[in-house]
Parts: sequence; C-alpha cells; structure tokens
Amino acid sequence: MERIDHLITSEENGSRLDRFIRRHHPMINQGRIEKLLRGGAIRVDGAKAKSSTRIEEGQIVSMPAVIMTEASKPKPLSQINPQVVQAVRQSVIARGKGWIALNKPSGLATQGGSGTTQHVDGALPLAFPEEEKLRLVHRLDRDTSGVLVVATTLAASREIAEGFQHHDHEKTYLALALGVPKIKQGVINAPLAKTGGKGHERMTVDDEGQPSTTIYRMLDHMGRAVSLIALRPKTGRTHQLRAHLAYLNCPILGDGKYGGAEAFPNDAVTRLCLHAAALRLSDGTFVTAPIPDDMRRVFDFFGLDADAAFQQAANPNCFEGK
Repeated sequence: MERIDHLITSEENGSRLDRFIRRHHPMINQGRIEKLLRGGAIRVDGAKAKSSTRIEEGQIVSMPAVIMTEASKPKPLSQINPQVVQAVRQSVIARGKGWIALNKPSGLATQGGSGTTQHVDGALPLAFPEEEKLRLVHRLDRDTSGVLVVATTLAASREIAEGFQHHDHEKTYLALALGVPKIKQGVINAPLAKTGGKGHERMTVDDEGQPSTTIYRMLDHMGRAVSLIALRPKTGRTHQLRAHLAYLNCPILGDGKYGGAEAFPNDAVTRLCLHAAALRLSDGTFVTAPIPDDMRRVFDFFGLDADAAFQQAANPNCFEGK
C-alpha cells in the first residue's frame, strides 16, 4: 500500500501526535485517529504509536495515501473566501523545480486551526488547480509577511523540508522595532521556553529553554524612537525573532504580545512590522519578497527608506557589513 510521509520540523517538535494529525488533516476526527493508530495504519518512524506520543524533530509520520487523499480534499469554495484565493494566487514571486514561492500577506494564517477557516493551506488547491497537490514545507506566523515556499511534488517537499530542519536554508527578515539596540550588530544566544495557558502562550528567555540563536544587524534608525533591523534566525523556535528583539528591549512595532501597548506608538502602526524579505535555498537559489504596502506606510511615517531596506535584505552579504 502506498504511503505518504510527513517529516517533523522544528516547529512541530514536541507536539502530540493526534494534534499534529488533526492540524494537517482536520477532516480526520479523533475517533478515527485512535482507530488508525491502534491498527498501525499511522506510524512514527515505522513503529506503532499512541495519540499522546510526543513527536520529535526529524521523525517521520506516515499513513496510507488513500487516507491522506480523503482527508486532504479541498474545502468547498463557500468556506474559503474568494478574496483569499485571489490574494494567494497573486502573491507568487518565484517558481522553481518542484516549488512555488509566495509573498504571504500579513494577517493571513499559513494553516488552519481552532477557529481559523481562512488560510494559505486551504486556499492552495483553489488558487492553483493546475497543480496536483501542493504541500507546505515551513510556516510563517499569521501576522508576519514575506517568503513562504510550497512544494508541488513529494520529492521537493521532502528535500526542502529537510533543508529547513537542518537549517541549510538562510532566511533574512526585516523588522521595524521600538527603540535602538545598544549593540548595533551581533548574535543573540538566548534559550526560549513556552509559558502561559491556552490562548496566552508566549516564548520567554529561560536558561532551561530550547537553544535559540539569531544574527541581527541594525540597518537604519529614526532618532532613538525606531530602528530598522535585519534578522537571520539560526534556529526555528516559535516567535523566536519577536521574543529575541523583546529581549534586547526593542520589541517589534505592532507586536502587542511582546511589546504591549508601547508597540503601537501611533495610528500609523497597523500590523506586525516583521517581513521575511529573502530566502536562500541550500542549492543557492535566492528568492526575495518586496516589502508590502501596509508595511511601507510605516516606513514612510518614520522617514525610513523601504526600497533601500529591501535592497540590503536582498543582498546575500547583508550581515557582513559594519
């Protein structure tokens, strides 16, 4: 029987197996998941597992292709906003062998979840009906814009996902932050741990947390009020860049979770000012995502040059300057 594999990325590390399955295949209910696990139809690294099993980065969750087909049927068009479908279709910035790169808008979730019906994953089959099956290989936070890669073949899915898992791809983000970092360029080595209850989760610096590393460089600033910072994560923790800049006492503009009310200094800040501007794949392919208009307006308000910022982020040697 043909089987299809899911490679567990750092973002899924520690998740319960049943929650991982429901997140990727919401049409499979809990009862059926339990039955499939008891019968060994769903396996982790080739072995039977329980619904409560905590999956780890690098493991393979596999299930019969026929189940995947049933569970992955596109949602009816009535449930997916046509404007979302159009936005995803129009967000294409590059295509390669086995993949499509999108410039994901801020405010659009990458995947569905509790209460989330409008998302990139659900819109993909409708936005690209010519493709047999598109697969997410990484994610961006709902409010982060920028480069998001989806695979069009299983082979590309595995290869690109493994690249993210092993940190073989280089991601460059641009952030507008409150204040100016004391040290203009450096490396943030600050382990992160999840705290807070459901709906209030956040990452905090904790010596007992997971190792987390971010390279950063301040590119420009407006007095002492706002700075433009380029960021390159070397690990892939949840909210890593947001938590690390807050750790430097420079929370990202529009980030109420980590910056509170001060992260919204005026009416010009209407979104999280974090943008995945560039991605260099392990094969050397370099993909860039222009800064969207809603973030450009914040640049303009503070007298910062969005075009110059994008050119710096699009330079593979962005972090080598002084």
